Amino acid sequence: MGAIVAQHGGDFIYSKGDDVLSLFESPETALRAACQISHQLTKGPLRARIGLHFGAVIRARGAVFGDVINVTARLSSTANPGEVLISQSFFEGLTAGSRSGLRLLDKMAFKGKQELFDVYTLRSDDGALTTHIASRGTIIDRRSVPPPQTKLVISYGDQLRSCRNNEFVTFGRSPECNIVVDLPWVSRHHATFTISNGKARLIERSSSGTFVSMGPDHEVFVRREDILLFGSGVISPGRRSTLGDVQVLHYEIVSG
Repeated sequence: MGAIVAQHGGDFIYSKGDDVLSLFESPETALRAACQISHQLTKGPLRARIGLHFGAVIRARGAVFGDVINVTARLSSTANPGEVLISQSFFEGLTAGSRSGLRLLDKMAFKGKQELFDVYTLRSDDGALTTHIASRGTIIDRRSVPPPQTKLVISYGDQLRSCRNNEFVTFGRSPECNIVVDLPWVSRHHATFTISNGKARLIERSSSGTFVSMGPDHEVFVRREDILLFGSGVISPGRRSTLGDVQVLHYEIVSG
């Protein structure tokens, strides 16, 4: 992996356990390296989870610091095995030719940021992943890795539901919902939990919105939007989870 990074002019910063960090001068060279690494790993049993982000970093005494490092780590930890997740700023730094080899995946929340950001991945076509790198004129093909078996477990009081790939769990005031949340500020059909291609998400369709917490001091407001979920967290329909009279839903993503 270090040789591929160097081949594309990158700086191999460190390797700790399963984590590897590299820096590049431009998104173009970073994308080429990521594609080559993913392609090479298809020849063996290993699969990489790759995150690509673009921004300023501080380098001191052989170490690197900055928000760009945290965002990159979040992208790579969210990616499925064999998947490359690409931030909005990285996408905007690419040429039109390279952008054509990517597709918009979803919006994602990042710690310390209130707004949602677009996240891209390599374009898929009939189960094959094809990336066009315009400046090199090459095409890299690899078979996509089947999504991992993931289950999303949702609880609200004594109500407990779960869903797997292509299944849905709805919640709202209506008795037709899978989870009934009988609160005046909750819409009749407030939102839906689902899993698609191994990724859990919340599909928000209410008029009052929903607060989503995926970590300490990390609450994001969404309304009539979809948001990727990861780990475990709290869903508070209509009001902030910190308010005293709020009743929240809890979710957890588990493997197997």
